[in-house]
Amino acid sequence: MITVLFGGSRPEGNTAYLTKMAVEGYDYEWIDLTKYQLNPVRDVRHDNTTIETYDDDYKQIIDKVLASDTVIIASPIYWYSLSASMKAFFDHWSETLVDPNYKDFKAKMAEKDFRLIIVGGDCPKVKAKPCITQVKYSLEFLGASLSGYIIGTAERPGDIEKDVYALNRAEEWQETLSANK
Repeated sequence: MITVLFGGSRPEGNTAYLTKMAVEGYDYEWIDLTKYQLNPVRDVRHDNTTIETYDDDYKQIIDKVLASDTVIIASPIYWYSLSASMKAFFDHWSETLVDPNYKDFKAKMAEKDFRLIIVGGDCPKVKAKPCITQVKYSLEFLGASLSGYIIGTAERPGDIEKDVYALNRAEEWQETLSANK
């Protein structure tokens, strides 16, 4: 099963276009993180306490991610990083790490085929490298890895259709995702 975590503010924008192209022909679940409530993370690492409940929509999202084979993280590049909604989702992993109901969280995350699609307008093929590193390090902390990424260049609506390299990479993904059809 493929799950797309979409962190863009425009559901039909450049990031969505490129991501939909990459998963064209596949069954996938599209989770628009902007449609969910994600409260600020609760950091209890030094309190000797656990977190077993969530007062927002995080649990239903992470349960879908954990049930997936492939997880595509799709975000516009905002200020040289992931969108706030995507970052809020990542931040919640800290809670899951101390939730006894998710004892095997790291092991399950390590099994996933994580991929990243990011789109930006200010030289993203250079300036997005820290964003990619952020995602890699976050996944590595869980024992997972980033198996691939696509950087799209687009500033105005529809610009992604001019980025031949990103479009070709999305077509390549259509072949490499074939095991998950």
